[in-house]
Amino acid sequence: MSIAAGASQSFVIAFTPNAPFVPTTVMLGFDCAGVDAAPTNIGLNTLLLSASSTPVPDIVVLAATSQNDSILHITGTTGSIAFAVATVNVGASAQITATANAGAVTLPVTITLCQTNPTSGQCLSTPASSVTTTISANATPTFGIFATASGSVPFDPANNRIFVQFGDAGGVVRGSTSVAVETQ
Repeated sequence: MSIAAGASQSFVIAFTPNAPFVPTTVMLGFDCAGVDAAPTNIGLNTLLLSASSTPVPDIVVLAATSQNDSILHITGTTGSIAFAVATVNVGASAQITATANAGAVTLPVTITLCQTNPTSGQCLSTPASSVTTTISANATPTFGIFATASGSVPFDPANNRIFVQFGDAGGVVRGSTSVAVETQ
């Protein structure tokens, strides 16, 4: 199948596990004739996949930035900005801890988060390095993530990212998302 320049194509990818396994980062290959394969970037074009023989939380996470482009644009090298995260637990009720970080990259950015009122967007408590809350089955809690720069962050969306992860009481990541970050 050929995809014209500037066009898009949707694909459905299905997994059918035959045994339980811990969350594993699945790297999907994107390769076209006549060009190099797309590079794999954790959290950008990978999938966190797990299977369990007992019910576990399954947190689906969506991030929204102010320009709706999945990039956190921090004004200046000392500016601050926030983005929103919406979730739904399509699995079992559980105590979940939300955290946000820059992954394996060291960035001059301080990151905090809070659970928010889904109607007003106001924090339910003072932003901190993590938030622990019980997320019931089918519940849809929201979160605010705040980033303050203390230096320059170049535009490198494959590497300079803020990751938001939702882990269960055992520290197993049950959902995550990320956005690119830059100072400008």
